[in-house]
Amino acid sequence: MIGVGVHSSQYGKNTIRVAFTIIEILVSVGIVALLIGILLPILGNARDQSRELVSAVNLRSIGQIFEMYADNSKGLYPAPVPGRFYPTPHSNIQMTISHWEASNLWHNLFADAYPWEENEQMYLAPGAERHANEGTVLTTVFSSFQYSASFLGQPKIWSETDFPSTEWPQLERSVRQSMVRYPSGKALMWDVEMPYIRRPLERDRFNNLLEKTPILFADQHVESRIPAEANPGVTNWAPYAAHSHPYLHNTRNGVFGRDY
Repeated sequence: MIGVGVHSSQYGKNTIRVAFTIIEILVSVGIVALLIGILLPILGNARDQSRELVSAVNLRSIGQIFEMYADNSKGLYPAPVPGRFYPTPHSNIQMTISHWEASNLWHNLFADAYPWEENEQMYLAPGAERHANEGTVLTTVFSSFQYSASFLGQPKIWSETDFPSTEWPQLERSVRQSMVRYPSGKALMWDVEMPYIRRPLERDRFNNLLEKTPILFADQHVESRIPAEANPGVTNWAPYAAHSHPYLHNTRNGVFGRDY
């Protein structure tokens, strides 16, 4: 028998010998490798879940900022002020934000009170990075979280009823908290990036997520839901308001409707 032996010291007349065959060693190595193969995905999923929880906490913090904004704005949700210049991350440049761009650049509205550089961990989901390239100025930086366009326009925009173009300017303005009819079912903001997921995210042809992501609802609760399973969106009638995501952004009847 071929083996690896370890001899101990002799005590009196007895000699203790421990020996392992090569087969036993290979079996042991195989069992260890199997255990590692089982545990690594579990540990990886646990890490992803913990980071998803951080993303949900970030959304809850952002929701509180939105609440404070509304309290100081007679109940209105955040929207850019026409002609106003807002600070931009990683630069001294200020820029205007068109009304519907606030879905992606909403964080610029709070740049004075909550600068990007000091609150980057809140604006980004775990694992995301936003850095200015050397020698260039990064003037447009997006958060990991998108703000629903439903809160930037009056419900009539998504009523499926055509109306004169002269009405568009009056309808392109943010809504009040009191207008949201189903706060627990209307998505206010969600994690569209999820960089903590180490595999390619599944999306449909409109780029809607086909897997669960943390969503902040108008009543301030955060829940993981699948955006592509929300109630179907509708085509809105306002120019420049159209968004590539038919769900969540273009909820039927805007804030009068519900996503889930």
